[in-house]
Amino acid sequence: MSYDRANFDYSTEADPLPKGHAATHIGMFLAWAVINELHSDFLRDHYEELLAKLRRRETTGRQFFEAACSERFSERDLNEEGNAFAQHYYVDETGKRGAYFADYKKVLAADLPSFWHVANTWENYEKIAAVISRRYEEWKNPSRRKRWWQFWK
Repeated sequence: MSYDRANFDYSTEADPLPKGHAATHIGMFLAWAVINELHSDFLRDHYEELLAKLRRRETTGRQFFEAACSERFSERDLNEEGNAFAQHYYVDETGKRGAYFADYKKVLAADLPSFWHVANTWENYEKIAAVISRRYEEWKNPSRRKRWWQFWK
């Protein structure tokens, strides 16, 4: 299953951005998965040095994605738990864009001209990684989700 492809989004703007813009959101999610040990044995076996550079922040998630994934984010890139989470959060039950895209837009692109204008920085990664981590914990522990009457606590 393919979750996303960067080349699907190259022509989304009337005023085109540089090619890499379409991989930033994918790279940030994939970097989070790698840092949280949800990546696949395939990536571990074939891209050990790149994984180490990503963890040391010598390369960004987008750069890792571009080098290791041929512009295609798929189940091959994640382990079983990572795929289960991606199928819950990155895509919805119909295979369309999931809640990750709304979170990404709200956290990183709200004040930008478009979703595609998010800078590929570790500072932006930290902002979205906090949200992904919270969503992951909610997914793993559904009984810990707050109910509508618990939000003031």
